[in-house]
Amino acid sequence: MATVEFDPQPLQAYSNLEKAGAETLLDAIDDAIDALETDPGNAVVRRRSFGDGLWGMPVRDRSEDWLIIWERDATAEDLIVVQVPRCRPIRLTAAEAP
Repeated sequence: MATVEFDPQPLQAYSNLEKAGAETLLDAIDDAIDALETDPGNAVVRRRSFGDGLWGMPVRDRSEDWLIIWERDATAEDLIVVQVPRCRPIRLTAAEAP
């Protein structure tokens, strides 16, 4: 069983959902985190791969879609960190935009 920790920004987003009373979405997120803690190797929690060990797990309720982005901590094999992805923005020209 793994331990899941949140980086500050995802933790703040979770707290904001609690304050807003988004019970259905919070339940879905809690279920996803429970699955991640139980078996981080399961395909259910590894729906999206961003490479280099960074994974995404979609979570939905009736009105919102969220993506939990996570990776194993490099210093502790049984620690999972939910985070904001580290990526640079991509600028498209008008000709390249969909």
